[in-house]
Amino acid sequence: NSDKTIAAQVQSAKLQVAAARKHTAATRQTVSNEANKINAYVQQEANLRTSLLVSQGRLAVVKSSKAHALFETKAQEQAAQRESDAIQSASAAIEAKIRAAQSGADDNPSGTTATPSAAGLIWPVQGPITSPFGPRWGGFHPGIDIGIPEGTPIHAAAAGTVIYCGWEGGYGNLVVIDHHNGIATAYAHQSRIAVGCNQNVGQGDVIGYSGCTGFCTGPHLHFEVRINGSPVDPLGYLP
Repeated sequence: NSDKTIAAQVQSAKLQVAAARKHTAATRQTVSNEANKINAYVQQEANLRTSLLVSQGRLAVVKSSKAHALFETKAQEQAAQRESDAIQSASAAIEAKIRAAQSGADDNPSGTTATPSAAGLIWPVQGPITSPFGPRWGGFHPGIDIGIPEGTPIHAAAAGTVIYCGWEGGYGNLVVIDHHNGIATAYAHQSRIAVGCNQNVGQGDVIGYSGCTGFCTGPHLHFEVRINGSPVDPLGYLP
């Protein structure tokens, strides 16, 4: 009987050990599962932190780009304002020069003024109008700006006499042509002047080359039409 009792106790102990081992294995699996979950949460958090840092970096770049663009826009506005002010201040001097030249040459003895249809002007260059005639930046733009590359040949809009050729403040290198009957044209910001003062020119003759002299924000031709010295919209006189 004692042997049976001992055998029973041994068998019971074996069962308990097996149960304990099974429980331990289950516990280990649970711990492993929980550890995997924790690792997944940690990785997810790391990914979110990385995404946040990337987003913050992109936001910083966007803010910096916007700030830079705003700075450039303000700088361009200020440059355009300075150009407009310089042109406007020199405009009166040009008007006086034209009137003096036309008066001294008895340019318009009949007292009549050429009408737009009778002016017969041609475009001095071919290009887009980048700034029109009229009010601009709180001042007045006495001509039109035509966007063209530097060095583009500039042609006389009509036959006439060169009454001014040289440097004129904000206009830079300037040529003014008197076409008689009170009409004159002006061509500013030239890189090089190709005619001399008092020279007679024909319509279409090259009088200079475009540039960005004087107060200027980029290569273009500033073109004016003046009637008895006063600026008028060139588009009313061009085909």
